[in-house]
Amino acid sequence: DNQKYYANPNSTHELGVLAWQQLEESSIRINKAFKLENYEVIYTSGATEANNLAIKGLALAKKEQGKHLIVGAFEHSSVISCFNYLANDGFTVDVVKHDASGLVDLDNLESLITKETTLISISVVNSETGIVQDLGKLSNLIRKYPFITFHSDLTQAVGKIDLDYSLVDMFSFTGHKIYGLKGVGALVKKKGIKLHKLIHGGKAFNGERSGTPAVPLIISLANALEIAIQDLQINQEKVKIIHDYLLNELKALQDVVINSNRFSLPNIVNVSFLKMKSISLHQEFSRKGIYLSQGTACASGKESSSIIQRLTNSLDLAMTSIRISLSHHTTKTEIDKLISTYKEIIK
Repeated sequence: DNQKYYANPNSTHELGVLAWQQLEESSIRINKAFKLENYEVIYTSGATEANNLAIKGLALAKKEQGKHLIVGAFEHSSVISCFNYLANDGFTVDVVKHDASGLVDLDNLESLITKETTLISISVVNSETGIVQDLGKLSNLIRKYPFITFHSDLTQAVGKIDLDYSLVDMFSFTGHKIYGLKGVGALVKKKGIKLHKLIHGGKAFNGERSGTPAVPLIISLANALEIAIQDLQINQEKVKIIHDYLLNELKALQDVVINSNRFSLPNIVNVSFLKMKSISLHQEFSRKGIYLSQGTACASGKESSSIIQRLTNSLDLAMTSIRISLSHHTTKTEIDKLISTYKEIIK
């Protein structure tokens, strides 16, 4: 594709027009995969940029209408950072409460809404615990207030859970979480939602983001999405078998607390190994060729997980938590190696 569509799609010559058509085609394919109508796709460098464009772009575009924003308690750092930035810029930000299972407290959410509220951003799947919010209930509540835009960071949800994507007004996702290439993601939004531009320049593919679109990466994103959504059910059945096997093995160990719960996706198992701080255990596993994570890669290197502390109210659990990510490619042999390596490390 790179050899065929190497021209700048912003150019008006024949090769440029050919590349532009590929972008249009990719957007049609992405909308079809998500079963969406009247939505548009803004291509970005990944979900971090898509979150920035959605959150800052909407808040700044609607600041005359109101400067009140609501965010979930368990968001990725790329979402939290946007709200921190806006809070420092004169916006009022409220964090919605959650219950003991990590689910959004809907009564609290509704009580936070005012006439000044312009944006609510709540992710559906938490990246550290895999806890899944009830998108239907969230959407039903927020839709009662047509002046509010509902954004969701769906980076961990796409390709892992069957969703009605029309329940959100805007959502972010990225290629590398669905076996696509790094460096490309998208913000999918309802047509008619106006965003303040974050990247200024010349012509933009759909008016929201200037620059030369990376056509080969964009085609690869559409390809990866189609495959992920088409194989979702088969892949999740494989993941569930591996997940259950892992859970049984972990439960047989001493001084282990599983932080993920019955609302969690099988792809993410968050567990606290109480005998060793996660920062050290993570390094020991890495030396032995097993690559786990203390939390999200974007927050790694910290002494403790703020998300696990918020969920469990325990600093001990937060200091010792490890995220184990599973996919349909994970094998029982790999799980056995994980467990036997852990036993070697702590003996």
